Amino acid sequence: MTTTSPLGPSDALRAPAAGPKLHLAPPRGFVLFLFLAVIGSGCAQMSSALLTLSLKATRIDEAGAAGVISLATGVAGVFTVVALPLVGRLSDLSRSRYGRRRPWLLVGAASYVVGSLVMLAAANAWMLTAGNLFLTLGAVCTQVVATALIADQLPPDRRGPAAALVSLGTPLGALIGTGIGQVFNTSLTAQMLIPAVFALFAIGTLAVVLRDPQFLQERPQLNLREFLGTFWVDPVRHPGFALVFTSRMLVFSGVAAINAYQVIYLLSELHVDPARISGAVLLTVVINAGLTILVAPALGRVSDRLGVRKPFILVAAVVLGIGLYLASLADSLPTYLMACAVVALGQGVYFSVELALATQLLPDPDNPAKDLAIIKLADNLPVSIVAAVAPALLTVGAADGAQNYAAVFITGGISAVLGGLVILFIRAAR
Repeated sequence: MTTTSPLGPSDALRAPAAGPKLHLAPPRGFVLFLFLAVIGSGCAQMSSALLTLSLKATRIDEAGAAGVISLATGVAGVFTVVALPLVGRLSDLSRSRYGRRRPWLLVGAASYVVGSLVMLAAANAWMLTAGNLFLTLGAVCTQVVATALIADQLPPDRRGPAAALVSLGTPLGALIGTGIGQVFNTSLTAQMLIPAVFALFAIGTLAVVLRDPQFLQERPQLNLREFLGTFWVDPVRHPGFALVFTSRMLVFSGVAAINAYQVIYLLSELHVDPARISGAVLLTVVINAGLTILVAPALGRVSDRLGVRKPFILVAAVVLGIGLYLASLADSLPTYLMACAVVALGQGVYFSVELALATQLLPDPDNPAKDLAIIKLADNLPVSIVAAVAPALLTVGAADGAQNYAAVFITGGISAVLGGLVILFIRAAR
């Protein structure tokens, strides 16, 4: 059985170790605090990914900056694949007097500050990589806990708006982070530390107000087989969960196709002035964040009221696919931005409603963090998949050294539509 404890253990509600799980209402304003925590995390994570990691790498080794960035991001990518399910499992197994989720929120908040300080002080590529690993740990902890809290704190018919806002937190954080970068463009210290302090405040506030279930049972012992099971969910026993994972992988592959090659496409195909490229990228971030925050929470609420998820997910995936096709046809920055708007509409609605559906198909609803962390792997693996497949697609029908970006975008669009169709095979939910 679980009990609930605020920040200190002295106020914990004690109960026998056996019996039904005790559910208490989340704190007032819980969804808002959750949203702000994800925004803070996205701000610190994405300001580094989009800006400060590259700036610091250039200062360390201007001629070899690309290699420094590849080292830092490559190591972080491998770490993310292992850390997401592992942190989720450890959180589920936590028997801390402060609850299961709060300690990991505090680890995440502290990791952002430590990582930013290490990156700022970095004098070589390995030190920069170490700092980036701390930032990655902050992102992993916050993502795992944020998605688990939706299942922990809210009943299924109230998860749509919360899932939408959690999905929107990262693009909004990216918008704030790039905005900070523009305002403090002469100070790398401010560009690194202000997002980290924002993350510390936002995530720390959620940790303080959270009513976190405290499990009183003895911590189960893990053998090797159970430990390896941390990274696996049996698709035969849990077909609905497996289909959600597959759908997300396919749709995120579409998103990764446009994100990975956006800057090069704007420069080489649409002939955007290099001096204006940062402003063009910022416009795409504004469009993405603005449209999704206007539409996704409202449709998440409608999905809750109707008690259906699959039609929203299918339509959103098709819209995303259409947006990618329009991007392949763009012949100027304005037409590309219009395509980005269509992508943003489909992406925002898909990720919000699909995450709510995932929380309804968990193999172990009382221990959701590990399985939802596996769902989050579907956010990260497509980056590697696209990186492996895209070089071949870029050469399709191309001549004289040209690059066929249309083939990459169209293939990504097909992948997104297939991801929407996969959802129709789920029988355990509507």
